[in-house]
Amino acid sequence: MSTIDLIFLGSLCQSPKSAYELQKQIEERNLSRWVKIGSYTVYKKVVQYEAKGLVTSEIVKDGNMPEKTVYTLTEKGTAAFQELMKKFSMVETRIFLEFNAVIVNLAVLDSKSAGECIGNIRNSIHQTKQQISGQLPAHENIPLFGRTILQQQHMLLETLEKWEEIFEQQLHQQKGEEFHGNH
Repeated sequence: MSTIDLIFLGSLCQSPKSAYELQKQIEERNLSRWVKIGSYTVYKKVVQYEAKGLVTSEIVKDGNMPEKTVYTLTEKGTAAFQELMKKFSMVETRIFLEFNAVIVNLAVLDSKSAGECIGNIRNSIHQTKQQISGQLPAHENIPLFGRTILQQQHMLLETLEKWEEIFEQQLHQQKGEEFHGNH
């Protein structure tokens, strides 16, 4: 099982939900920013959970609204959720930054192209930080556990901005040394 399963089962642990409500909660919590979860995945997962006995389903009709299937966590589902919580809390912390694949290949680019790539990374870090900075005040009233993830991401982005500055300085020093060494 994956982090997606942990997110879904945790949400169902809070209260029964339809697949649509699961999807909406993921969007409201901005979880799709870090874990790619489409509506197809949500529907596929709840069907799998039911087949495994992790959830039960009930078709519900509320007034004039169309029928919907609501999923409720079973005891087996609650146990699976708790097991995943323990498992993922013990996993080695890995921070995978997709731009690191660019960094390791910069040496094969000409200076102009490498500079453009570094500029793109710098801009992306800055824009993402600004985006999260704008969200922080709006999320002051959300529960601590959600708010703290935004704060964590903001702090990581501040650190990445500092790292990027240092990297560019070192790169310019290295290029300068190579230039002076060739003459």
